[in-house]
Amino acid sequence: MPAPEIISLGEGLIDIMPRSPGSSITATGEMKLFASGAPAIVAAALGRLGTSVGFISRVGADFFGYHIKEILEQNKVDTAGMRFDSEVNTGLAFVNWDEKGNAVYLFYRRPSADIRLHPDDIAIAYLEPARVLHFGSLLLATEPSGAATRYAIELAHRAELLLSYDVNLRLSGWPDEATARRGINLPLEFTQIVKMNRAELAFLTGVDAPEEGTRKLWRENFKLLVVTLDNEGCYYRTATATGHIAGFNKQAVDTLGAGDGFMAGLLDGLRRGNYAFDDTNLVIKACWQGCAVGALTVLRQGAISALPDRQEVDQLLQV
Repeated sequence: MPAPEIISLGEGLIDIMPRSPGSSITATGEMKLFASGAPAIVAAALGRLGTSVGFISRVGADFFGYHIKEILEQNKVDTAGMRFDSEVNTGLAFVNWDEKGNAVYLFYRRPSADIRLHPDDIAIAYLEPARVLHFGSLLLATEPSGAATRYAIELAHRAELLLSYDVNLRLSGWPDEATARRGINLPLEFTQIVKMNRAELAFLTGVDAPEEGTRKLWRENFKLLVVTLDNEGCYYRTATATGHIAGFNKQAVDTLGAGDGFMAGLLDGLRRGNYAFDDTNLVIKACWQGCAVGALTVLRQGAISALPDRQEVDQLLQV
C-alpha cells in the first residue's frame, strides 16, 4: 500500500444506538453497534472516495478495537498508525436523539484507549510522506491524548503538511466551556483548512451568521474556512473569495456521520485539484462534493456503514 496522502488522527469509537433511527435506546430496548469516531469516519469516507488515507489512533485490544480496524481496512484505510491498548477498552458512545432530531451522545470512556493516545504513538516517519494531517477537537479535551494531538500538529507543521481541523465540538468531553473554548482555539493558529457548523461558529465567535462569523474568525494562516449549514449546504471563505453552496435536500434517516462525510468529500475534492485554494472554482467544486457526500450519508443508518462510494457521489453530482 502506498504511503497515505491524507492521515486522519483521533478517536476510534463504537456507536451504540437504537435499532430504529430517531428512537430511544431506553424506549425500544433494542440496540445496534457501529464502528465510529469522527476521524475514523473521515478516513473511511476518504478511502471510499479513492483517496489514499491512513488512520492514527489508540483503541482497545478487544473485540471492538479489532472490529474498527477491520472496518477501516475494508474501506481501504491504512491502519499502520493504530495502536492497541491491553489495559483499557475501546471507547463507546451511546446515541439518542433529542426532540429536534439532533443526536445526543453519552460517552463511556473514563478512560478509554483513545484518551491514552500518547506522543510516543505518533511516528514522524508515518506523517512526513503525507500531504495533509486531519484531526478533530475531542482528543484535545483529555490527557495524554491532548499532548499527542498537539505533538502531531507540531510535527506536521514542521514537515509543511497542510493541517485540516474539524472543530466537532463535544462539550461533554471538556471540564467546562471556558476550557473547551481555549483548547479548541489553540490549533486555529496552525491550520489551513477549518470546518465547523453554525453552533460551533457561534461558540467560538459569538456570531452564528456565516459571513460575519467567518470574517471574525479568519486567521492569516487559513486557506479555507467552511461552515456547514445542514441541508442548506455550506458557506466558504478563502483569502480571496466567499460564497454559499446549495445543499442536496434529502430525507434523513440518520444524520450521524454527515458532517464527517462532508469533511471527506471536501478534502478529496481539494486533493483532486492539488489543493489550489486560490482557484475559486476548485473550492466550490470541493464544497459541492462535500455536500453530496453528507447528503448521501443521511440516507442510511450508522456512520461508516452509511457512507457513499465514489459511484454514488458521482451520480448525484451529475444531477
